[in-house]
Parts: sequence; C-alpha cells; structure tokens
Amino acid sequence: MKNWSEAPVRSNVRAILEGAFMSAIFLVLFFVAFYTPLSVVAAFALPVPFSIYGYRHDTRMGVLTVLVAAILSFIFTSFPGLLISLPAAVMGLVMGIAYRKQKSARYVLVLGMVTQLAFIFVSIGIVLAITQTNPVNDMIEGMGKLSNQMLTEMQGQVDHSIKQLPPEQQNGIQGKQLARVKESLESMKVQLPVLISAILPGLLISSSLLAALINHGLFRKVLQRMGTQIQALPALHNLRFPRSILYYYLIVLFLFMIPELHTYRFLYTVVLNVMIVLQLLFAVQALGFVAYWIHKRNVSKGLLILAVILFLIPPFTYILLLIGVLDVGFNLRNRFFNNRS
Repeated sequence: MKNWSEAPVRSNVRAILEGAFMSAIFLVLFFVAFYTPLSVVAAFALPVPFSIYGYRHDTRMGVLTVLVAAILSFIFTSFPGLLISLPAAVMGLVMGIAYRKQKSARYVLVLGMVTQLAFIFVSIGIVLAITQTNPVNDMIEGMGKLSNQMLTEMQGQVDHSIKQLPPEQQNGIQGKQLARVKESLESMKVQLPVLISAILPGLLISSSLLAALINHGLFRKVLQRMGTQIQALPALHNLRFPRSILYYYLIVLFLFMIPELHTYRFLYTVVLNVMIVLQLLFAVQALGFVAYWIHKRNVSKGLLILAVILFLIPPFTYILLLIGVLDVGFNLRNRFFNNRS
C-alpha cells in the first residue's frame, strides 16, 4: 500500500516542479518579448514551454500551469501583457496535448491557429469587460499614429525636394509630379485608419497561422533533442494548394472592380481580408516552387532563406505572388522539371 500511494505523489511533485520550471522559462521569454528589441523572436517562441509540458503531463496540470503563468504576466505587465501571454500559452498547451494524443501535424497546426485566434478574442473580451476600453481600437490608433508619422516625414522629404529644384522647375513637370506625390501621401493619411481596421482580421489569421507553424517547428526540434519524434509537416517542396483557390482569387479581383467598393463597409472588409489570406497562400506556394527547384537541382538550402528575405522587398514580392499564381494555375513544377528528368 505504501508503494502504491507514493507513486502518484512522486508523479504529482514532478509535474509541479516541471510546471514551475516551464512557467519560469515562459516568463523569461515573455519579459524579453515585452521589454526588449527581440520582441518578435521571443513572442513566437512563447508557446514552446507549454507545448512541451502539455506533451509530457496531463491536461489538468497543464491548465493549472497556464493559469499561473498568465496571472504572473498580468501582475507584472497588466492587461497589455495578458493580450500577449494568454493566447500564446493556451495555444502551446493545446498543441502539446494534441501531439500527445498522436494527432496529425496538419490537424494540430489548424487547431493551434484556431486556438490562438479564439484566445486573442477571449483576452480582448476580458480587457473590455474589466477596463471598459477596447484594446483593438487602441491598437488601430497606435498603428495609425505610426503610419501617419511616417507619411508626414515622407511629405517633408517631398517638400524639401521641391524646394531644392530651380525656381523654373518648381512649376514645371518635375515640380508638378512631386506635388502629386505629396497629395497622394495626404490622401493615404486619411485612408490608412480605415484600411488598418479593415485588414486587422486577415492580419490576425495570418499571424496565428505563422505562430502555429513556428511553434510546431521549434517544438519538434526540442523533442528531437529529447529523443522523441512527432509527425512532421509535408516538406515545403511537396506543398501544393488546390487549383480552386485561383478561382476564389479571380472572384475577389472581380469584386475589387466594383465602383466605390469601400463605401460598402462589410463587403469591403470581407474582400480585403480574403485577398490577404489568398496572397499569403500564393506566397507559400511560390516558396514551395523555389524549394522544389532547390531540391531538384540539389542546391544549398540557404538559397531558400535568401529567397524569403529577397521577396520581402516590395518589387520582388509581386514576382513571388505571380510565381505562386502560375504554379497553382499551370503547375510550373511539372512543366519545368518533370520533362527534363
């Protein structure tokens, strides 16, 4: 009887100690994300400790550990910290539990994305109920101020360029072109707040998917170090989206041609966010095409990282999207590679 009673106690003590350790790691990452320039890197790593804990221990202990970490982050940083910590911690725990139950990688990825989204709204609801202030509006206002400041600085540079022109050219073609640029920047200052509020759902969906992807990759690497394997996602060079997304893209482009679309607020918001998600899918498809080329040519995989960095630069971003559209619609991989193999 003594041995039977001591085993669960030892197990509970181990779970509590490991929970405290994982909470400490989470809080260190949280403070780095909240207070340092490494915020983006640390924020995406936040779910990993709880994925590990959810994988190794039962759900009840996992929920308790997440609550403790969320409360501690709230004590140190109040409601802004809660908006960051709670969605990340819950997503990490849910993904870890799903992997413990041997769910497929795709299933866990979608589950993680949906969980992150759901708890972002839960966190917003908590803040709204307690403080009577909407953090979404504060976020939009902050992004609007930052964008407005950047556009104002650009207008100042345009003004400076106009003043640097000889007097006869200020009223000439070049001066008029610069004046039109200044007017378009002023127009953007008016339109940006509406645009930011409209695209926020698409940005939240994209960031939640990215967070789930990064958590899967980091979590899988940590488990490999611990001598455990979980199912991998399909290799990027094998990733292909169905051709049907091209038809959705054409429908969205057609809707964008409706005159004064922005006056139909709900339709404008839906079309804009569907466009963001579809463009993200086409970008991933294009990177899959690049990875396929690297795989077939047996070239260094470092070129894929270079391609990602290069395609973040706006002119090359459009090339990336075009490659993605063509690969979905015309299967560029078969046309360029299978005929030569």
